[in-house]
Amino acid sequence: MEVKDEVKYVEIVYRGIFQKRLAKYIAEGIVYTAREMGKPALSFGRYGDSPERNGVPAKYYVGIGNGVNEEDLIGYSTRVEPDLVDTIIVLDDTLLKGVESWAWQGVQPINLKLKSNGTMIVTSTKKINELLKMVPKKDFNWIFGVINTPPSFSGLWAFKDDLTMEKVWGALAKLRPDIIDLDHLLKYVSKKQNADKRISAVKEAYSSVDYRTVMKGEGIDFVYNPPRLLTWQEMLEGTVIPAVPRGKRNEQFKRGTTKFERPTVDFDTCIKCKLCWVYCPDECFDETPDGYYDIAYDYCVGCGICAEVCPVKDCIVMVDESMFTDYRRPYEMWKEDKVKYKEWLKSVRQARKERVYVPGLGR
Repeated sequence: MEVKDEVKYVEIVYRGIFQKRLAKYIAEGIVYTAREMGKPALSFGRYGDSPERNGVPAKYYVGIGNGVNEEDLIGYSTRVEPDLVDTIIVLDDTLLKGVESWAWQGVQPINLKLKSNGTMIVTSTKKINELLKMVPKKDFNWIFGVINTPPSFSGLWAFKDDLTMEKVWGALAKLRPDIIDLDHLLKYVSKKQNADKRISAVKEAYSSVDYRTVMKGEGIDFVYNPPRLLTWQEMLEGTVIPAVPRGKRNEQFKRGTTKFERPTVDFDTCIKCKLCWVYCPDECFDETPDGYYDIAYDYCVGCGICAEVCPVKDCIVMVDESMFTDYRRPYEMWKEDKVKYKEWLKSVRQARKERVYVPGLGR
């Protein structure tokens, strides 16, 4: 009898550095609550995510045994990551578009490892049907839950104690009481500092989490082709590494899923100074035949340097990535219909200020 068949796994997907402590504390709370229930449990970060980088998707795991001793649980959890998970917790809704932690994995579907009839919980201010426009189809039914709260970001040495972790625990207890239940969760939370407000947040999320069954085949098409690594028989001798041809990009290394903001360009005010092209650390700008600079959003990491160095006020402005459903290039949209593009540009920038959803973005 294999240990992995007796272990329930929770996968926590988060933005590296910015949500590192949040993910760790969420995992810690699940572990201690499961132990309150008399189950062996442990948490571990994915080996390949160390060292973490700003904004790059990373994962934390919790393993909970059922009839498994803790020694066996530790032994199985020394692997890089589980093959399948029972629940996925996503701490930023833009991660639903896919996650790429390292080049050798490619851009993976957010629900790649989800088991049949599994559960995915997301922190977002959007509705389930809006979010499903970013979520890949599965060949089985599964449960999708949304906690109505914006993504929580802080830093490597800082933690924003905004009750996000309590909300996640409450939603998890509601949708997966087989992993942690409400009674034992409240017992655990009652031992923490400022327990009253934490208990209130748990109960509120437990009662208000929005969820429904996502049917087989519901969602978007997502073709996942993992990069093929060379075998040792195919590798060249010595230290020869085939380079990416000059002027080309590595098609197997697209870091677009790193960003939670993207730059927008007002081509009508662009003075063609080239500074965005010069300073972009990921070489995401392409010169057009008429001297403007277009953006390859699937390679852009949202660092914002282009917006900082642009000498023209509001020519390049960063906006929320979660408003978009694709990586269509801005220059193409502008050339297609300049008046419509100008209206679209105004709407997405206004939405960035107001943090509201604008229908039809990315089209």
